Order: sequence, then structure tokens, then C-alpha cells
Amino acid sequence: MIKNERQYRVTQAQLKKIELALAKFTDSSHKSEDVHPLLWKAQQDALQSQLSELREEIEEYEALRAGQREVLELNSLEELPSALIKARIASGLSQKELADRLGLKEQQIQRYEATDYASASFTRILEIIQALGIKVREDVFLPSSQITLNTLFSRLRQVGIERDFILKRFYPKSAGGNLQIDDISEDKASSLALQVAALVSRVFGLTPSDIFSSSPLQLNAAAAGMARFKVTKRTDERHLSAYTLYAHFLALLVLDATSDLPNKQIPKHPDQVREAIVSTYGYLTFKHALQYVWSLGVPVLPLNDSGAFHGAFWRVGGRNVIVLKQQTKSAARWLFDLLHELWHAAQEPELDERTVIEDSETAKERLNSQEEKTATRFAGYITLDGRAEELVQLCEQEAKGSIEQLKRVVPKVAARENVSVASLANYMAFRLSLQGENWWGAATNLQTEDTDYTDPWQTARDYLLERANFGQLNEVDRNLLLRALSDD
Repeated sequence: MIKNERQYRVTQAQLKKIELALAKFTDSSHKSEDVHPLLWKAQQDALQSQLSELREEIEEYEALRAGQREVLELNSLEELPSALIKARIASGLSQKELADRLGLKEQQIQRYEATDYASASFTRILEIIQALGIKVREDVFLPSSQITLNTLFSRLRQVGIERDFILKRFYPKSAGGNLQIDDISEDKASSLALQVAALVSRVFGLTPSDIFSSSPLQLNAAAAGMARFKVTKRTDERHLSAYTLYAHFLALLVLDATSDLPNKQIPKHPDQVREAIVSTYGYLTFKHALQYVWSLGVPVLPLNDSGAFHGAFWRVGGRNVIVLKQQTKSAARWLFDLLHELWHAAQEPELDERTVIEDSETAKERLNSQEEKTATRFAGYITLDGRAEELVQLCEQEAKGSIEQLKRVVPKVAARENVSVASLANYMAFRLSLQGENWWGAATNLQTEDTDYTDPWQTARDYLLERANFGQLNEVDRNLLLRALSDD
């Protein structure tokens, strides 16, 4: 967004440079036989996209400056930063003239606008709104006594959105690192509370007036497909609902940022999947399976927050997206989960909308679900080259029916049969869970062999960063998604 005359002139100059570069590039590329046609087109499209964006910015600024677009009313907090800047331009005021009205230095208004008013106090924002004559809808702002960080944290905790999660995923980085509430002025805290509330509103559908009022808060979990999901008695349903809505919001952003992916039919037979991966990439690994799933037009979103669900799959408007979420760094476990969700993505292709949200491996509801059992057998079949059940029987025979002996026997059988001990341990834990035995802890201990390499979460994250077109997202959504993919 162009905010002043200097930026306007700079943008005009950039526009001319890119126009010349595009003309020169087009002429030279047509004559060159060394440039691949697809590469040439991609480069040309990139320049055309830059031109379109610059032209739109210039047109918007010129229209505002000419009074053709008047910003007179503020309907939500999300609109606040751009509304203040647009209102100043539409009013014919320079940054210096607005500063003079407020008794400030021009540099202060420049700093406010450069940071989209992140550094402005709540009182200052109200003064600027009044100085610009912007009409504010009654429910946008509440009495300042109610707008505090403590109120924000307390109210959101009622619906399962914890303070640490807010600071990690929503708190503006520009406000500093570790938050010390007692060290922040009341005005500054109110301004930060409003900024965070606007972001929370975008993700969870709670308006700032909802958050800072005294009425009971409630999330619409059905929006993320939660209506189909039965949780265990020990599950924190509020936290699960909140995190599922968050993951669903991010999954929709990923679909938007990967709209150019082909939407191919997903094979339903495990032999087809394994053969496709091995024939294309040479052998089966988490990274190769990840590349294969993406090649089918199914983007994969990895998350590394603790708690809540263990994975999810959504189909929206006929497009599939998989969410992986494991705390372990075992590539075998991530591979297993990816293939498990791929099975879900292959089912009922005639449906435009479909949802699967995974509870923990030991959840009774998951163990009793035939769909979940089939998805797990599908993943086990692929990871163990069609020998999953055979290998389980070999382990049980050598252990002579003793579960205590399996921790010694599984690595021995895996080495002799030339299969991954981590994958065999994972499948053995699943098979024992069907008998009411919880062997997941032992399986996790046996999966340490494949944790010395690249973190599978980082592998999936980096692949998403490479393939997604973040330019498809607006700045707010882009930052929310990038925060979710950060190492913090």
C-alpha cells in the first residue's frame, strides 16, 4: 500500500523499470533457444504479476488522493490500520499535516503508518480516528476499561484458547519477545489487546465485542467438521475444538496458496501407492511419500503445537488437504500418519466436503472405528511392503506370546527380514492396541533409530514453504500461516 508522495514516486519509478524489463525480456527470450518455454513463461508471469500489483497500488492511491474513494466508516478492527491511512489520504492530508493536527512530529505519524499502527497506544488511535472524522460502528470499540490483556486472556481461556498459545501464534512480534504484562502501560496494553483480538476474530469467528463483553463465549466447532468427531472422556473438548478451528483455518489458507496444484485421483489400493513411490523416487521414505502426496494435488500442513488432535484431513470444494501433528521426531511415525490420512483422502471421492479428525492412538473411539482400522492397515501394508501381518506373526511366535519379550524380539525380526524396526514397532503397537494392550511407549522407544536425521516436521514445513504461493494470501493471513510454521 502506498502511504505518501515519496512512496508514490518510488512506485511509479519501479513500474517503469519493470515495464522496460518485461519488454526487453520478451524480445530477448523469443530470440533465445537456450530458455525453456516453461521457464520463460514463469518469468514472464512473475513480471506481469508485479506490474499488476504496482498498477493497483498506484490507482488506489490516486483515487484516494483525488477524493474518489472516501473512507468514512470503520466496521471492524481488521480494517483499522489501512482505514486510518486511507482516510488521511482521502482527506487530502499529508503525514505532516495530520501530525500538526495532533501536536506531534511528522516522524511519529510516519512510524505509526510504517508499522500499521502497531506502535500506537489505544488513546492515540482514538485521537487519530477523531482527527480524521472516521465513523466507527458502535460495537467495534468497547469502553477502554474492558480492553485489557488480562481480560483477553481470561475470556479466551473460557473457550480453550490458552495464554501461551496466544503469545506464540497471535502476539505481534513487533511488540517484543517475552511479554511482561506488569511492565506495559495501560494504553499500550489496550492497543495490543485490540490487535490480538482482531487476529483471534479472524481465525475463530469471535468478534472483539464478543471477547471483551461479559456474555458467555462459544466457538462454532461445527465449522471445522467437529460434529462428526467423538472425543474421549479425558479429552479437553474446549481445547480440542479451539485448536481444530485454528488448524482448519490454516488448512484453508494452504488450499488458497496451492490453488495451482493438479487435483488427481488418489489410488485406493496400497500396492498402487507403494509402487508409485518406489518407481518414481527409488525407495520409500517420509520425504518421498510426502512428494508423492503433493504430486496428487494434496498439500500437507505440518503443525508442532502440543496437545489436541494427532492429525486431520479436510476436503473443501473437492480439494483435499492433510494436517500432520506429532510430537515425535520419528520419520517412521510421520510416514505412517501421512499414509493413514492419504487413505482417508481417497475415500468417497464423489463428496465435495469431508472431514476426519484424529484422536490419540489409544483413544477407545479410534480403536473401535472400522474406518480407522482400515486406514491403519493401509499404512502398515505400504510401510512394510505388504508383509505387516506376516511380520507381526513372526514377532509373536519368537516372543512366545510374551509382550515383555517383544521389545527384544521386534528389532531382531526387523533386522533379519530387512525391514524398518521403527515401522514394525509402530504396526505392532497398533495390533496390540486391538487386544487392549498399550504398547505405544515401547514402540516410541524403538523408533529412536530414525530420529538422528532431519526433523520430519521441518521436512514437511520446508516442502510447503517451497511449493505454496504465499502471494495468493493477504498480509494478515500470510503472517498467521507463517507464524504457525515457525520454529518458535
